[in-house]
Amino acid sequence: MMPDLSPEQRDIVELPLKLMSVVACAGSGKTMTAVHRLARMRRLYNGPGVVALLSFSNVAVDTFRREYSALMRDAPAIGRGFAVEIDTMDGFITTNVLRPHGHRLMQCDRTPYLVDGHESFLNSFKVYDGTRSHKVGDVVIAYDNGQFRYEAGRASQVIPAKFGAAGIAKLGKTGAYTHAAGRYWVIRTLQEQRFVLRAFARRYPHILIDEAQDIGPEHQAILELLIGAGSEVSLIGDPNQGIYEFAHADGRFLRDYGSRAGVAPHSLTVNFRSVPSILKVANILTGRRDTAKREEPTDRHAAFYMPFKATERTKALASFQSLMRAAGIEPAKGVVLCRSADWAADWSGEGGGQGEGVVRCFANAAISRDQHKNYRQAFAHAAVGLVGLLAPRHCALATQLERTSDPVMRGLRRALWCFVRDAGAGLPSAFLAADTDWHPQLSARIRPFLDQIARDFGLSLADNLGNRLARKKLQNRPLVEVPDLASTDVLQCRVSTVHKVKGESLEAVLYVAKKGHVRALLDGTASEEGRIGYVALTRARNLFVLAVPDASLAEFAPDLEAKGLRRAGFADQARDRETNLVRRVPEEGDAVVGSQG
Repeated sequence: MMPDLSPEQRDIVELPLKLMSVVACAGSGKTMTAVHRLARMRRLYNGPGVVALLSFSNVAVDTFRREYSALMRDAPAIGRGFAVEIDTMDGFITTNVLRPHGHRLMQCDRTPYLVDGHESFLNSFKVYDGTRSHKVGDVVIAYDNGQFRYEAGRASQVIPAKFGAAGIAKLGKTGAYTHAAGRYWVIRTLQEQRFVLRAFARRYPHILIDEAQDIGPEHQAILELLIGAGSEVSLIGDPNQGIYEFAHADGRFLRDYGSRAGVAPHSLTVNFRSVPSILKVANILTGRRDTAKREEPTDRHAAFYMPFKATERTKALASFQSLMRAAGIEPAKGVVLCRSADWAADWSGEGGGQGEGVVRCFANAAISRDQHKNYRQAFAHAAVGLVGLLAPRHCALATQLERTSDPVMRGLRRALWCFVRDAGAGLPSAFLAADTDWHPQLSARIRPFLDQIARDFGLSLADNLGNRLARKKLQNRPLVEVPDLASTDVLQCRVSTVHKVKGESLEAVLYVAKKGHVRALLDGTASEEGRIGYVALTRARNLFVLAVPDASLAEFAPDLEAKGLRRAGFADQARDRETNLVRRVPEEGDAVVGSQG
């Protein structure tokens, strides 16, 4: 059953059915350990209820389900027909508490449904802070010392509790909830409807949580209620990868959990992912002493830093791909990581989004389809845009479209899919000029489409469609710039944010950093910015390159080399370096690798 486990992993998997806290390094096989531990718990537990394995992203959950299914495919059936459940933390509480029971406190006459905050009907729901009103979708609800705290705006303006609760309650009566409000309603339901809490804990007597450093105060409050009601909760994670501090998830719950009475602390200290030179940098940044399972293939498989100029991104990408070629890595396997979605859009050539409201939703759908070939995301954007063009009574349509068991929704999904996929007769091409070509085509095509689905599916259209489809904030340039065929090789790299790739294993990483990001990385993992840099570093299997702003290179170079990163630069810059730093004769536009001393 466990032929591929390391001694550390095996010790954890084979523990008796007891509470545990596992603090693991990056690349230590947390997924494999969690899946095997789940299978072991399945064999050990013979009581009523279900054993749950939870994480914090759909990608992680899909991986868990696939690997657990493969692990159990040939396993003999032991004892009674036993069930396990694998889900995201939010999916877990939504399915078991919010949807079946949330209506009791929300005082709505329908199953609660999620809104993303941009739906047009939300414009009539405001939350007053004593001075001015805020959109309900902008309200953040935090749980602090047993009390709810309400904030809004970039300045995190505190909203008095009575106003915050009233605004959330008004929205709740319609059946709608935002991501923040969903956890609010779950906590209140478990606190005030004790029979729901008792049933919840009986159904899930054992819960194993991966990526436990992402547990914030609201999730912790829910887990504490379950623990108090009898559920046994075990955690696996890496506090140094806690990069959701905006949600107050800083790894503290995981760090402290192992010291609780009855909880057995364990660790995973062998990195199976990265080459030793990358792990060496990670150890220096964290103060850990983890060991690498892999050997260093060549001196080109390592951690480097190089200068870049914001105006010369193509040159930086060419240099990165040159380093990959030198290390024997296919350029298509390289990933450029940025700190923010806006920067990732700039580096991918997408640029800033255009349009406003409904039009922006359809613009984003066109960008997802034509720039990233991501039809699923394109459909999701278009679904939100469609809701904005329908009467308020259809405000839950975007959620209903996910229910493929409904024949009416299947038909509507098919119609919307056809519109989104067809750049010739449906959603216009993102390569058209946004204001003069793309928008007129969208306006001309969307109206007959709306008439068709209104007729076929009994939908009512919103008033003032012209205003909803206005040409606001569209520019005289394409939504996506036409790619330069001469630079196709440079454009092969995938571009993403650090948050989106957490949990992935990547062949080569170029982390594009601003001055403050470099400083935070050098200072270690005490801050969220430092942990974000650490996550970017530890995604890389064979090659990590830190792109440092050219103007800051002299300031940071000594510290970077002290942390174990080696200097790499463009060919024209390398010619000015001492000859003993040059590893090979560079070609035009190529990158050169060197070592200090």
